Amino acid sequence: MPPKDWLTRYGCTALIVAAFAFIGVIVAGPLLRPLWSPQVTIAQFAPGGSR
Repeated sequence: MPPKDWLTRYGCTALIVAAFAFIGVIVAGPLLRPLWSPQVTIAQFAPGGSR
């Protein structure tokens, strides 16, 4: 297989994979945000905080 064909085939495949990953991050970001944010903050344990 000539280098140009190899580059075209794998370059196109890489772009498709990158596009799916990009869309997946956009879709999964808001769904997974509650898992990333802590429910308890440090200020709640500080003296005089959140009474």
